[in-house]
Amino acid sequence: MRLHAVTEDNYPAVIALEVHEEQRSFVATNLKSIADAWVHRPRMEPLALYSGDDLVGFTLLHREHPHDLHVVRYMIDRRAQGRGLGRKGLAAVADVARAENRTRLTLSLVPGNAVAHGLYKAFGFVETGEVHEGEIVMVHDLALV
Repeated sequence: MRLHAVTEDNYPAVIALEVHEEQRSFVATNLKSIADAWVHRPRMEPLALYSGDDLVGFTLLHREHPHDLHVVRYMIDRRAQGRGLGRKGLAAVADVARAENRTRLTLSLVPGNAVAHGLYKAFGFVETGEVHEGEIVMVHDLALV
């Protein structure tokens, strides 16, 4: 899995990615995420996730704190789900964090998003007990891997 900048060439395909109908209430559209990144640049970076040459997902990363890389948004396209790509994409995000000498990944998720919660827990994220804007905060200590 590799991460690639969202560019003029790939953004139409990135905004066309979608999750399953029952997952739509859990994640913002990629178009909104790209707009958020533009407003908050340069601290937010939208990235396309590729498996080989296939565009399979999207993530939005936020670099506000020097030791944390915050995963603002993360999604795997509905047509690519169930193939282990979610975990591989998270590993690629962790590699970015390590390359930047960051020690933690952080994220939050909407309560009830069982699929994402299971993925994050299996990857090593743990709940902090905090709730931010109604979302469950999770952290992954990169030093423990």
